[in-house]
Amino acid sequence: MTMPATVINEDNAATSTVHGIFKVVLYGSSESSDMAGWTVTLKLNADAYGSDNVRDSNTPCKSVDGDPFTDDESVVSTGTNSFTFTCDGHLAATSVVVATTSYKDLAEIVVAGHVWSKYPCPAGKSSPTGTFSLVGVSESCQECAKGSYQDLAGQKFCRPSKYVLQTATDKEFSTYSDASSFSYTMAPSGTIHDVVVYNINFDDYSSTATSSSGTESAATGSCASTLAGYQDANCVKKIENAQVKLTADSVENPYNIEGTNDGTSRRDQTYTVKLSSELAGVTSVAFSQSFILAELLVYSAPTSTLTDKYNDEKGATAPKTCGASGFANAQFTACEMCPVGQEKKDEDGNIHCSNCEAGKYRAADFDGGCRDCEAGSISEATSGSCNKCEIGKKENGQRTDCTECEAGKVAKTEGSTECTACSAEGPLYYANSGNTACETCDEGKVPNVDQSGCKECPAGQYRDSEVTDCTDCPSPKYSTSAASPTCSVCEEGKKPNDDRTDCVECPVGHYRTTAETVCTQCKDDREYAAAGSPSCTQCQVGHVPNSDKSGCDPCPVGMYRGADDMKCLVCPAGENTEGKTGQEQCVKCPQGKETKTINGEEGLECVDCAVGFFSAVEGTATCVECVSPKVALTTGQSECVLCEPGMGWTSSSTCETCPAGKRSKDGLCVDCTFNEITKLEKQTECTRCEKHYHSIEGQSSCLKCDDPEPEKTMKDSTNELQWQKCVADLGPACEKQTVDGVYGTFVDIPFMRAGNEEVRECQFDPDPKPMATFKCEIVDEKTDSAKLVAHYDCIKTPNTGEIEKLATEPQGEITPEKTEEIANSLKDLTSTAGASSGIGDVEAAADVIGVIADAPNDVSEAATENLVSAVNSLAGGNLETEDMAKKEEISKKMVNNLKKIAQKTAVTNKLVKSANIAIMKVKPDTSEGAENKGYSFVLPDPKDLNKLDQSGGGGGSETQQPSIAIQSSSAAGMSVVLLTGDAFFPSEKTGKLPAGEPDSVTTELFADLEDDLGLDNGTETVKYVNSVVLEIDIGEQEPGFVLNLYIKPNFQVGDTSKNLKRIDDKRVQIRYQCAWYNDEKFEWVADGCDTIYDSNQPTGGVVCSCTHNTSFAVLMAAEEIDPGYIEVQSMLSRILLAGSIVGLIATIGLILPASAIVTTRSAKVNICFSIALLIASLLFFIQDFLIKDDNSGIIKLKSTGCIVYTMLQHYMWLVVFMWTIIEGFLMYLSLVQVFGSHISHYMIKFNALAYGVPIVFPLAGYFAFTRKVTVAGVEVVDHQYMAETMCFLKPGTINFYALFFGPLVLSIMVNLVFFFLVLKVIRSSKNSNLSDKEQLLRQLKAAVGVMVLLGTGWVIGVFMNVPAPGMQVSLQYVFIIVNASQGMFVFLFYVVLNDAVKNFWLEKFGLKTAAPKSGTGASTATNVYANASASGANKDAEHTYSSAAEFPAKRDDNANL
Repeated sequence: MTMPATVINEDNAATSTVHGIFKVVLYGSSESSDMAGWTVTLKLNADAYGSDNVRDSNTPCKSVDGDPFTDDESVVSTGTNSFTFTCDGHLAATSVVVATTSYKDLAEIVVAGHVWSKYPCPAGKSSPTGTFSLVGVSESCQECAKGSYQDLAGQKFCRPSKYVLQTATDKEFSTYSDASSFSYTMAPSGTIHDVVVYNINFDDYSSTATSSSGTESAATGSCASTLAGYQDANCVKKIENAQVKLTADSVENPYNIEGTNDGTSRRDQTYTVKLSSELAGVTSVAFSQSFILAELLVYSAPTSTLTDKYNDEKGATAPKTCGASGFANAQFTACEMCPVGQEKKDEDGNIHCSNCEAGKYRAADFDGGCRDCEAGSISEATSGSCNKCEIGKKENGQRTDCTECEAGKVAKTEGSTECTACSAEGPLYYANSGNTACETCDEGKVPNVDQSGCKECPAGQYRDSEVTDCTDCPSPKYSTSAASPTCSVCEEGKKPNDDRTDCVECPVGHYRTTAETVCTQCKDDREYAAAGSPSCTQCQVGHVPNSDKSGCDPCPVGMYRGADDMKCLVCPAGENTEGKTGQEQCVKCPQGKETKTINGEEGLECVDCAVGFFSAVEGTATCVECVSPKVALTTGQSECVLCEPGMGWTSSSTCETCPAGKRSKDGLCVDCTFNEITKLEKQTECTRCEKHYHSIEGQSSCLKCDDPEPEKTMKDSTNELQWQKCVADLGPACEKQTVDGVYGTFVDIPFMRAGNEEVRECQFDPDPKPMATFKCEIVDEKTDSAKLVAHYDCIKTPNTGEIEKLATEPQGEITPEKTEEIANSLKDLTSTAGASSGIGDVEAAADVIGVIADAPNDVSEAATENLVSAVNSLAGGNLETEDMAKKEEISKKMVNNLKKIAQKTAVTNKLVKSANIAIMKVKPDTSEGAENKGYSFVLPDPKDLNKLDQSGGGGGSETQQPSIAIQSSSAAGMSVVLLTGDAFFPSEKTGKLPAGEPDSVTTELFADLEDDLGLDNGTETVKYVNSVVLEIDIGEQEPGFVLNLYIKPNFQVGDTSKNLKRIDDKRVQIRYQCAWYNDEKFEWVADGCDTIYDSNQPTGGVVCSCTHNTSFAVLMAAEEIDPGYIEVQSMLSRILLAGSIVGLIATIGLILPASAIVTTRSAKVNICFSIALLIASLLFFIQDFLIKDDNSGIIKLKSTGCIVYTMLQHYMWLVVFMWTIIEGFLMYLSLVQVFGSHISHYMIKFNALAYGVPIVFPLAGYFAFTRKVTVAGVEVVDHQYMAETMCFLKPGTINFYALFFGPLVLSIMVNLVFFFLVLKVIRSSKNSNLSDKEQLLRQLKAAVGVMVLLGTGWVIGVFMNVPAPGMQVSLQYVFIIVNASQGMFVFLFYVVLNDAVKNFWLEKFGLKTAAPKSGTGASTATNVYANASASGANKDAEHTYSSAAEFPAKRDDNANL
């Protein structure tokens, strides 16, 4: 359109309508027109509406900020004589003012614009309509918020800063397109926010030019210049119903095109498409309808989540761009930086943070891209900083890595880019292992070629501090190893080799000293010089020089050479070199060997004796053949032995099996004697023919005797022994026989009837000879059989004399060697005798042992072993003799001498043992706590001490519980002798323990008890040694000495189901008992030893705690555990207790409902007493049903249940005693003191006293008297609190007397005092209506009642320990009757004889009319301590008299007590 314009100077401006000016074009008059300095300004009147103009002032038309559509150029030359001024779209004008210095060059002015009715919002602002009104109602435009912008005028919105303009057309409006054929491709695809379409025609405008000649109007341009087919009445076809097509993900998305306004200051037609929501992934833009497309603006953002566009101020007209490492935040209001070690990358609009490459870095505070590390520093990818290369390395040039310095070079500082060669510092310098410094090579070394290290001078060379190169060692020196700083001198006998690398030995027969440099030959032919010898040497004994005299050869096996011998000699016969060469002398062959010449050699060797031969001594040249009846069945025997049992000698090397009719005896097969046979072969004993049968010698079967008088019919036809047996079978008699025993052989003991005897002199005893008596004794009355029994007063055996010689023959000084010789001889003599040893052998051996024990020297281990072996053989012999005094004397001597040997043996802390005896000497232990360590032993078989194993202190071995443990309160040393039985401890009061299984042994023991153990006649029962015997000697004992032993009995008595039995009317129990042997009285005694064992652990051991040291053992004995007539008393107790229980229940049940009675103090106390007595009686009564003495009851003996039951019974009887004291106290208050007897809260106090005080006693009893006894780590529980066969306190113990009997006696004494005081009141009470006899009877009744209620009947128990058995039994019955019936007496006096209770129940059942109540109340008549004058509330509260006036001292009712 054409707008009239006035061209004026600054002082002459014209007023006109307000217009929006788009362009002002100035045309010059010629091509040479000079327009320099020309200006175009716009002026807006003061009363006109405009935009950014200042009212009544000229505003330059030229755009201050430039125009994005004109490449920021506001003035463009449009030809040689024209200039175009593009005005700021925010300006309005009423006048256009062109100022120039000369108007003659101005040919024409063209102004393009339009009249504003509504002014478009300028860029950077928006409004709902995109405009604001210049007239009428003003519509304001709002600045775009931070994070958004608007670069176009007249817009209704501000777009987020991330959306930027895409170049879709040429932006100059110089090219027009048909929209239907136009397409814009998004490369890359993006997210579109809005699209702006322009449709315009520049030819539709008006222009006015003013010149000096006047006004000139002309029309420039026409619609014909536009595209054909697009003209209409308005010249240009406008857009109607067209759509923009946005293709995203191959899908077209159409959006309607709507005009935003009806022309602007720049364009006639503008159409904006703002998407309702952004569309991502758009790849192309097209149109659905034909129209002239002058310009297309597309505002899009890349598909990435990041963008570097932002606006941090309001009113922005274009987005700002973040720095090199920045990207916009989520609101596009500010920039954020990429993380450390990353930089921003823009790849086709895709903004992202990319890792810095290795060798580059970006710090956290740097707003820029990744930078190269400085020289000498490196970085990895994504680094925020660079690190200098460490010492010894240099940077690789790419700043990505530090590399090791080249060989021989170093980097001495961090951040090095080059390494320095060490050669520059000197010839001995080299680069160290880390290439951090140049160092000097050690002596013996020089730098290698590249100076990266040192190389060693080779062997034979050296380098010291004086030289810089390796030098050969001078002769006679050498260096054996590389890197030598010096050379060494060869030692004697050696010289340097040619290379000076080592010393070589002088050749054989040569030597070299330190003063010589060459080896010299030996000159003496008797000497030799081995290679490398410093001198010539003579061969040692047992050796001779070899052929080249380079060394010595040993003498061969079987030959020797002494110091004076010039050559090797053959050993003498019977000697050898034990298979060794080079011996100085020969040694004797051991027993069982002889010598012979070695095959192919000169020397002798020892070989085993052949079968049938033996050698008994060392150094035997030739073995000797065995003589009958002994044999050597294998080679290498040192002695000949008898054939095994059941076999006999046939030659020196063979045995035969004894056939039927024979047996083996002393190594030979011999015929069975008369009347004996063997039915089978290989028998050791012949079997006597059964009754009424006989046989001759060597028979396998018996013949029947003649009947009925064999003596007459067989005497002439048979041997005398045959008919004598037949006669003896008819009646008790002993046939003629030879007795072969320990004390010799007694030939032809004649035939005799039972009861007769034959006396013979002992064969080996000195005069006057003791006698051996052979009695024919009846052995079985049922079978009427007799046996010849030998009774020996003999002492010595056939072997005794030989043993005596060892002690009596002159022997000179007893040296250790002599001791061993004697001990070995004693062993040989006793082992030969074996079971034939007698008590005389023991005496002789004891003397021999005494000689050794009295010698000044210690007894060696070998001698100790031989002595132990000798005593072992003796202990297994037959030591019986009728001379008991002699046997006791001998046994004592043997035991004492054994103790001496145990003390003197050189073997310490080690067992020397055999089957029957073991010895150990214990060294003193002075370490801390030594007295608590002890020693323990495991013995699997108590009959074989060879199996005894010392397990040390602390509880035994890992697999077995110790069988024996010893612990002393003294840390001093001790000697211990252990024996399997009591062979050396004779006692007439101990018996021999039967053999067999436990049950059969127990049965036999009880059978013996019934017959022999004197339970009826008062004699002491027989005891049995039931363990290993320990002879312990600790020497001098300190005060308070205690020796604790733990010993497992040989025979386990088991629990009460096995070891307890009733014999007649008594209970007898087999028990363990610790005892020590009194060698003055020769008996086992228990005084001084406490026996501790847990009867609930039948397989456990016994602890013996003794106050001295001597011989100890665990005995087994039967004891009567319940004196008196137990069955009768038990039955009587049960009957009376049952009656008492019923009486107590009835008492409680009949008094409690009587409300008038039960509220009185006396009744309350009576009820409490009755309840306590009921509970105690019930517990005592039912224990017979719960607990059995054979441990078969519900509650097991010594169990936790039994402990609780015991404590409960103990506690309840003490409660009963307390209530009796309270009863007596109340009687005293009511009947004696009377005045001032009020007690507040009396029942609380009484119950607290009755139930509180006794609780201490059972607790103290259990915890104080149940303890664990530990011996060398082995524990045994000592139940001193409980009885063995019932769940009650253990009678006769300290805890019984202190915790039960003591409180009982105390309560009795207190109640006796109360009883006599009350009794005095009873006696003084009179009733005038009664006769003296009736009065006496009533007083007696009251006295008995008080006595029973106070429990004074328990006083009988105090006297039950009177020794006289008859009196004791009588007292037991009285005690049971009085105390077991206490509950019945309570019922009698509390109910039956209590008028108040009787009247209550008679009235209750209507059998009696209630008596009228009065102040004195008749109910007090029979109450032994009721207040007769109290009444009403005061009566229930006090029950006492407050003054003398109230006390009915002379009332007749008192006699009713």
